[in-house]
Amino acid sequence: MGDKSDASWIRILDNVVGLIVIVVAIVAILELAFSFIYALEVLLVGLLSMGIAWIVMGVYILRAYLFARLFMLITGIAAIVIALVDFIFISLPPDYLVLYPTMAMVLVGSSRLVLGFFVVELTLWIRMLQVMAGILTVNLAAFVFIFPGITFQGVIILLVISFMANGLVRLIVGRTEMKRKIMQTSEDASISE
Repeated sequence: MGDKSDASWIRILDNVVGLIVIVVAIVAILELAFSFIYALEVLLVGLLSMGIAWIVMGVYILRAYLFARLFMLITGIAAIVIALVDFIFISLPPDYLVLYPTMAMVLVGSSRLVLGFFVVELTLWIRMLQVMAGILTVNLAAFVFIFPGITFQGVIILLVISFMANGLVRLIVGRTEMKRKIMQTSEDASISE
Protein backbone atom coordinates (compact mmCIF):
# COMPACT_ATOMS: atom_id res chain seq x y z
CA MET A 1 0.00 0.00 0.00
CA GLY A 2 2.91 2.34 0.73
CA ASP A 3 4.14 1.92 -2.83
CA LYS A 4 0.74 2.78 -4.25
CA SER A 5 0.49 5.95 -2.16
CA ASP A 6 4.09 6.90 -3.07
CA ALA A 7 3.33 6.43 -6.76
CA SER A 8 0.11 8.46 -6.55
CA TRP A 9 1.85 11.24 -4.62
CA ILE A 10 4.58 11.46 -7.25
CA ARG A 11 2.00 11.28 -10.04
CA ILE A 12 0.15 14.22 -8.46
CA LEU A 13 3.44 16.14 -8.23
CA ASP A 14 4.09 15.47 -11.92
CA ASN A 15 0.63 16.73 -12.86
CA VAL A 16 0.92 19.84 -10.68
CA VAL A 17 4.41 20.72 -11.95
CA GLY A 18 3.29 20.10 -15.54
CA LEU A 19 0.37 22.50 -15.09
CA ILE A 20 2.56 25.09 -13.37
CA VAL A 21 5.12 24.99 -16.17
CA ILE A 22 2.47 25.32 -18.90
CA VAL A 23 0.68 28.19 -17.12
CA VAL A 24 4.00 29.92 -16.45
CA ALA A 25 4.92 29.65 -20.14
CA ILE A 26 1.59 31.17 -21.20
CA VAL A 27 1.88 34.00 -18.65
CA ALA A 28 5.49 34.68 -19.72
CA ILE A 29 4.36 35.18 -23.33
CA LEU A 30 1.67 37.60 -22.16
CA GLU A 31 4.15 39.44 -19.90
CA LEU A 32 6.66 39.71 -22.74
CA ALA A 33 4.50 42.44 -24.28
CA PHE A 34 5.08 44.56 -21.15
CA SER A 35 8.54 43.68 -19.88
CA PHE A 36 11.30 41.22 -20.66
CA ILE A 37 12.28 41.10 -16.95
CA TYR A 38 8.74 40.21 -15.80
CA ALA A 39 8.52 37.49 -18.43
CA LEU A 40 11.85 36.06 -17.28
CA GLU A 41 10.80 36.17 -13.61
CA VAL A 42 7.66 34.23 -14.44
CA LEU A 43 9.71 31.62 -16.30
CA LEU A 44 12.01 31.31 -13.30
CA VAL A 45 9.04 30.15 -11.21
CA GLY A 46 8.53 27.33 -13.71
CA LEU A 47 12.24 26.51 -13.65
CA LEU A 48 12.14 26.32 -9.85
CA SER A 49 9.19 23.92 -9.92
CA MET A 50 10.94 21.79 -12.58
CA GLY A 51 14.00 21.61 -10.36
CA ILE A 52 11.93 20.36 -7.44
CA ALA A 53 10.31 17.71 -9.64
CA TRP A 54 13.68 16.47 -10.92
CA ILE A 55 15.02 16.15 -7.37
CA VAL A 56 11.93 14.20 -6.29
CA MET A 57 12.32 11.95 -9.30
CA GLY A 58 15.97 11.32 -8.52
CA VAL A 59 15.39 10.66 -4.83
CA TYR A 60 12.18 8.64 -4.83
CA ILE A 61 11.93 6.92 -8.17
CA LEU A 62 15.14 6.07 -9.92
CA ARG A 63 16.74 4.04 -7.12
CA ALA A 64 17.91 1.24 -9.41
CA TYR A 65 19.54 3.53 -11.97
CA LEU A 66 22.48 5.24 -10.30
CA PHE A 67 23.64 7.14 -13.41
CA ALA A 68 20.13 8.40 -14.20
CA ARG A 69 19.46 9.18 -10.57
CA LEU A 70 22.60 11.32 -10.24
CA PHE A 71 21.77 13.10 -13.49
CA MET A 72 18.24 13.91 -12.25
CA LEU A 73 19.56 15.19 -8.91
CA ILE A 74 22.20 17.37 -10.57
CA THR A 75 19.60 18.76 -12.99
CA GLY A 76 17.16 19.52 -10.19
CA ILE A 77 19.73 21.20 -7.96
CA ALA A 78 21.16 23.21 -10.87
CA ALA A 79 17.68 24.36 -11.97
CA ILE A 80 16.80 25.52 -8.44
CA VAL A 81 20.14 27.28 -7.92
CA ILE A 82 19.95 29.00 -11.32
CA ALA A 83 16.38 30.15 -10.72
CA LEU A 84 17.26 31.53 -7.27
CA VAL A 85 20.44 33.24 -8.53
CA ASP A 86 18.48 34.90 -11.34
CA PHE A 87 15.82 36.04 -8.85
CA ILE A 88 18.42 37.44 -6.45
CA PHE A 89 20.54 39.13 -9.12
CA ILE A 90 17.71 40.30 -11.38
CA SER A 91 19.56 43.60 -11.87
CA LEU A 92 22.34 41.88 -13.85
CA PRO A 93 22.61 42.67 -17.57
CA PRO A 94 19.98 40.76 -19.61
CA ASP A 95 22.72 38.78 -21.40
CA TYR A 96 23.56 36.98 -18.16
CA LEU A 97 19.96 36.66 -16.99
CA VAL A 98 19.08 34.77 -20.17
CA LEU A 99 22.13 32.53 -20.30
CA TYR A 100 21.57 30.86 -16.92
CA PRO A 101 18.02 29.56 -17.57
CA THR A 102 19.15 28.49 -21.02
CA MET A 103 21.94 26.40 -19.48
CA ALA A 104 19.39 24.90 -17.07
CA MET A 105 17.17 23.94 -20.00
CA VAL A 106 20.11 22.18 -21.67
CA LEU A 107 20.40 20.11 -18.49
CA VAL A 108 16.65 19.44 -18.43
CA GLY A 109 16.73 18.31 -22.05
CA SER A 110 19.74 16.11 -21.35
CA SER A 111 17.91 14.55 -18.40
CA ARG A 112 14.98 13.72 -20.64
CA LEU A 113 17.41 12.07 -23.07
CA VAL A 114 18.92 10.04 -20.22
CA LEU A 115 15.43 8.89 -19.21
CA GLY A 116 14.57 7.93 -22.76
CA PHE A 117 17.78 6.09 -23.55
CA PHE A 118 18.77 4.43 -20.28
CA VAL A 119 15.60 3.59 -18.32
CA VAL A 120 14.63 0.58 -20.42
CA GLU A 121 11.75 -0.51 -18.17
CA LEU A 122 9.63 2.36 -19.50
CA THR A 123 7.25 1.61 -22.30
CA LEU A 124 8.61 2.43 -25.72
CA TRP A 125 6.21 5.30 -26.42
CA ILE A 126 7.12 7.03 -23.12
CA ARG A 127 10.82 6.61 -23.89
CA MET A 128 10.27 8.10 -27.36
CA LEU A 129 8.31 10.99 -25.83
CA GLN A 130 11.15 11.67 -23.40
CA VAL A 131 13.73 11.58 -26.21
CA MET A 132 11.70 13.89 -28.47
CA ALA A 133 11.17 16.40 -25.64
CA GLY A 134 14.87 16.17 -24.76
CA ILE A 135 16.00 16.80 -28.31
CA LEU A 136 13.59 19.72 -28.70
CA THR A 137 14.66 21.26 -25.38
CA VAL A 138 18.39 20.92 -26.03
CA ASN A 139 18.05 22.29 -29.58
CA LEU A 140 15.96 25.30 -28.54
CA ALA A 141 18.37 26.13 -25.72
CA ALA A 142 21.36 25.63 -28.02
CA PHE A 143 19.99 28.24 -30.46
CA VAL A 144 20.85 30.88 -27.88
CA PHE A 145 24.49 29.82 -27.95
CA ILE A 146 24.66 29.14 -31.69
CA PHE A 147 22.99 32.42 -32.70
CA PRO A 148 24.16 35.04 -30.18
CA GLY A 149 22.40 37.80 -32.11
CA ILE A 150 18.94 36.58 -31.05
CA THR A 151 16.87 39.25 -29.32
CA PHE A 152 15.85 38.80 -25.70
CA GLN A 153 12.24 38.40 -26.81
CA GLY A 154 13.35 35.63 -29.15
CA VAL A 155 15.15 33.87 -26.32
CA ILE A 156 12.06 34.06 -24.11
CA ILE A 157 9.94 32.61 -26.93
CA LEU A 158 12.40 29.71 -27.35
CA LEU A 159 12.33 29.11 -23.59
CA VAL A 160 8.53 29.24 -23.58
CA ILE A 161 8.30 26.60 -26.31
CA SER A 162 10.73 24.46 -24.35
CA PHE A 163 8.74 24.93 -21.14
CA MET A 164 5.49 24.01 -22.92
CA ALA A 165 7.02 20.80 -24.28
CA ASN A 166 8.38 19.81 -20.87
CA GLY A 167 5.13 20.66 -19.11
CA LEU A 168 3.13 18.56 -21.57
CA VAL A 169 5.50 15.61 -21.20
CA ARG A 170 5.24 15.87 -17.41
CA LEU A 171 1.43 15.89 -17.64
CA ILE A 172 1.36 12.91 -19.99
CA VAL A 173 3.85 10.91 -17.92
CA GLY A 174 2.02 11.86 -14.72
CA ARG A 175 -1.07 10.11 -16.06
CA THR A 176 0.69 6.83 -16.89
CA GLU A 177 1.88 3.89 -14.83
CA MET A 178 5.54 4.81 -15.35
CA LYS A 179 6.23 5.71 -11.73
CA ARG A 180 4.87 2.47 -10.33
CA LYS A 181 6.96 0.43 -12.78
CA ILE A 182 10.17 2.26 -11.95
CA MET A 183 9.51 2.13 -8.20
CA GLN A 184 8.85 -1.60 -8.47
CA THR A 185 12.08 -2.12 -10.41
CA SER A 186 13.91 -0.03 -7.81
CA GLU A 187 12.55 -2.14 -4.98
CA ASP A 188 13.45 -5.36 -6.77
CA ALA A 189 17.02 -4.11 -7.16
CA SER A 190 17.26 -3.13 -3.47
CA ILE A 191 15.85 -6.53 -2.39
CA SER A 192 18.42 -8.40 -4.47
CA GLU A 193 21.31 -6.50 -2.84
